[in-house]
Amino acid sequence: MVAIGRLTPALIHELNNSLLVLLGTADLELAMLPEGSKERERMETVRDAGGEIRDAVSQLAGFTRAPLEGEEQLSLVEVGQAAAALTRRLRLQRDIDFEDKYCDEDLMLRGNEGQLIQALLHMLTNGFLASTSGGTVRLELVREGNEAVALVSDEGAGIPPEQAEQVFELFETTRLGQHGSGIGLAAAQAIARRHGGALELRPAAAGTVFALRLPLA
Repeated sequence: MVAIGRLTPALIHELNNSLLVLLGTADLELAMLPEGSKERERMETVRDAGGEIRDAVSQLAGFTRAPLEGEEQLSLVEVGQAAAALTRRLRLQRDIDFEDKYCDEDLMLRGNEGQLIQALLHMLTNGFLASTSGGTVRLELVREGNEAVALVSDEGAGIPPEQAEQVFELFETTRLGQHGSGIGLAAAQAIARRHGGALELRPAAAGTVFALRLPLA
C-alpha cells in the first residue's frame, strides 16, 4: 500500500495531462460539428467517457492525499461514502451488485481517514472476490452502543467453521487459485487494532458478514 501510495500521484499527474488534451480536443471538435449528426454523437460519447475517467482520477487523488500518519476527528459515514465511491468506480466484478446504507448519525471518531478507507476497501474487495455471479455485496454503517460499526456482507459460499479462526492471519485465504492473496483481511484487522477497535467475523445464515468495530469519540 505504501508503494502504491508513492507511485499513484505520478500516475495521476500523467493521466490528468492526457485527459486535458483529450477533453480539450473533444470540446473543440464538438464546437464544429452540427447538432444531431452521427459524428457529434460519437464525439459526445468520447467527451463523456473522458469526464468519467477524470472523476475517477479525482476520487483516487483524494484517497492518495490522505495522510498516512496522524489522527483527526472524522465521520465514519464520510469514510464509508468515500470507500463506496471508489468501489463503484473500480467495479471489481460487473456481475455483482453493490449496496450501501448509512446510519442517521455521523458516527464521529478519532482516526486516520486514509487507513480507514483502506480497511473498508480490503473488506469490500474480499466480499466481491467471495461472491458469485448475481450476488450482492453490502456495506452498512451502524451504531452499536459506544462503537461505530461497518458491516460488509456478501452472498458467497461462506467460510468453513474450521477456517474461521485463521481468516485474519497473513497470507491465509480460502480462495487458493482464485485470486485470493490472504493479505486484505489481515491488513484491515491491523488497521482496526491501530484505532482501538477490532475486525470480526459474524454469524450469517448465508455468505459472510465482517464487522469493523471502532470506538466513538
